Amino acid sequence: MRIFIIFIIIFSVSGTVWSMWMSSEIKNEDLKLKKINNKILDIDEKIRLVDAEWAFLTSSKNLEHLNNKYLKLKAMPIKDISFYTLKNNLGAKDNIFQNSIEEIN
Repeated sequence: MRIFIIFIIIFSVSGTVWSMWMSSEIKNEDLKLKKINNKILDIDEKIRLVDAEWAFLTSSKNLEHLNNKYLKLKAMPIKDISFYTLKNNLGAKDNIFQNSIEEIN
């Protein structure tokens, strides 16, 4: 009977110690999970910010503004674009291509 009582006491104490250790491990893992989730949220916020910046930078109004401010490019009429077909470019000589560039300018 004494052996049975000693066995129950040892089993209870070891079960309590194991339970406390397991609880501590779960809290540590939960803390790590919260840190990872916070990092994910930060990265998602940065991605949203970059997407918004990219949308602004590539908007037609902003591109037109940058063109007018720095490049001063002019729109090419459609009749000039039709000249540059694959058929014409394969057989075109340098002087024909050069003449068409001079016409555009």
